[in-house]
Amino acid sequence: MKLDWDAKHGPVTGPINTGLATLAVGYGGHTVGMPWQWAALTAGAGLVGTHIAGRRHQVTRATLTLRAAGWLAAGGWCSWAIDNGPWSQTGIGSLLAGVLGLGAAMAGAHHVEQKAEEERAEQEAAARRATLDGKRQKIADEWEDRIVRVCAGAVVTIVGVEGWESGGGFSLDGECGAGGTRWKDIALYRDQLAADARLPEGCGVEVGPGVHRGAVLIHVSTANHLVEDVYYPADYSPLTVNAPAPVGVRRDGQPEGPVNRQASMLIVGQRGSGKSNLLNVMIVNQCRMIDSLTWIIDLNGGGLALKWMRAWHAAGRPGRPPVDWVADTPQKALAMALALVRIAKARKVGYQDREIAANDDKLPVDREVPEIRVFNDEGAEVFSTRSRRDEKLRAIGDALVQTLEIARAAAVNETTSGLRATQDVISDPQILKQSTFKAAMKVADDAELNYFFGYHHNASAEDAPYPGCALVQNGDGQVHPVKVYRIKPDQILDVVKATSDRRPELDELSRRAAGEAYEQRWAGTDHLFGGPAPVPVSEEPAPARPRGRGVTADWGTPRPGGETQDTINRAEDARRRLHEAMSETAGRDDDLDAQFRKIIAGGGVTWQPPAAATPGEDGDPRREMVFDIVAKAGPDGIGPEAIRDAISRLHPGVEVPHAATIGRWLSADPRIHRPRFGRYAVRPTEN
Repeated sequence: MKLDWDAKHGPVTGPINTGLATLAVGYGGHTVGMPWQWAALTAGAGLVGTHIAGRRHQVTRATLTLRAAGWLAAGGWCSWAIDNGPWSQTGIGSLLAGVLGLGAAMAGAHHVEQKAEEERAEQEAAARRATLDGKRQKIADEWEDRIVRVCAGAVVTIVGVEGWESGGGFSLDGECGAGGTRWKDIALYRDQLAADARLPEGCGVEVGPGVHRGAVLIHVSTANHLVEDVYYPADYSPLTVNAPAPVGVRRDGQPEGPVNRQASMLIVGQRGSGKSNLLNVMIVNQCRMIDSLTWIIDLNGGGLALKWMRAWHAAGRPGRPPVDWVADTPQKALAMALALVRIAKARKVGYQDREIAANDDKLPVDREVPEIRVFNDEGAEVFSTRSRRDEKLRAIGDALVQTLEIARAAAVNETTSGLRATQDVISDPQILKQSTFKAAMKVADDAELNYFFGYHHNASAEDAPYPGCALVQNGDGQVHPVKVYRIKPDQILDVVKATSDRRPELDELSRRAAGEAYEQRWAGTDHLFGGPAPVPVSEEPAPARPRGRGVTADWGTPRPGGETQDTINRAEDARRRLHEAMSETAGRDDDLDAQFRKIIAGGGVTWQPPAAATPGEDGDPRREMVFDIVAKAGPDGIGPEAIRDAISRLHPGVEVPHAATIGRWLSADPRIHRPRFGRYAVRPTEN
């Protein structure tokens, strides 16, 4: 239990504390022989002090009278008790009567004080509203009634109405009534408020905090500004990572955008939602920044970077390129991701003096030491559950997640995009949790928004139904709709020309950490500048040599005609998938294998049975280790997990094979049988 030492006394605790204190003073004064006049003087001083304090705090006359009566009664009783002694029926009885009377009087005084406080608040609100003209007064009255009607009886006094400069709505400044009503309580009903106000399609109500915890700001849009395109302003003046970079406008016409210095960003949206346009708008801001470099990972041929690099090429390649590094293949992406990790670690150590000089715990960025912003377009190519099965893509994803975790202070940040806000697309929760700027464009349903923003965001997919609209959460703020700026290729060319002289260069420390991969980053990138596309290089792994006994081992030569061989291949693939899906320790069914061979033979294919398996035929020395452990286990046998434990104990320097691998080896070894399910032993004839 936690005590609240700032809480005021009520009509119960106040009289009890007063009675006990009075009794203690009377008893103590009588015991030590204190003159009774001291108690009278103390009570008089207390009366004067509380009266002055009450007048300064504008308490009611009833409260002032109650305090005066309390001091007079306590002082009189203490004076009598000091002189005559407190322990008598008269003394104790009069004290109890005074305590009960004080409690009743305090209850009444508190009620009067509360009512007076409400009246003062109403008078202040009326005084503020007196400055409203007739139209604003009408809006205030209308919304006060609407809030009471829609928000479960909540009372909000509208003290200010301000029209938007765009003419598309207005904002209401409200004071919540007594009872602890918060702006969040009003925000729960924002959709109902919009419906009750009969707002047009595309318009809505946004609710946010006011100047204090009992205040509320209500933004009401009355014109749909989310349909028409809003083009990126023709203002290419310098920006910095330490100031907001606008990506669009809110319903009230105010620009909206993140502060890039510490922001990791996540953008999701269906095809045709305007997600790529938003990324291009962000790259416009990157080009305007004097202290940031743009790197791009796009495994779909570098599509995000193409318009920018070709615009730079068309402009005559002035200054430095708008994108400092483009990775459009898994090999280049892995090199970039690993370079990011090395740069982050090098900056953490190498720029400590720079941080100390700036008295900051994060790296100060400028033109000499710029921020690095990595755009990972279509992040599902790296972060989806399907991509995680590929060794190289998994390595890229792991390096990017590590960068996300360690590189904020080192000014290395990421912007990731994806088609959907689901766990199969964004498989690593760190990407979702560490992204401080989130934008969802034309998301399929509210369930995806719940996963993306959390379950208390109070946003709906209906709030951003048009292409180019996004539901945006900037930091810990409320989710609100934004109309993203529209940008086209001709404006991209203008941006490249206007900003070519301000793009920074990678600092020497980071350049050394990035290594040869950064120095050779433009090798094989002619296609980015309009040259021929590189010839795709096949990276299919060589087929692994079959291990153990199999029904398709040592195929003969099939009869002429490719269809038969294709049928065999499909059948073998199906058989292999079936066996892989079976239990790790399940044995082979020789009858089924025989039937399968008969079917193959009926198809006109010559087939020869495999040679008997010999120990270590696949060249793996661990097979003999497994056989020795099984042989020592005795006739009762041993299970694969126990075999793994024995290998790790007896051969600490050997990589322990998987239980499924052990089961496959033993099932293919004719010297081994299964005395019971899940256990392997050497056949009696082998002993």
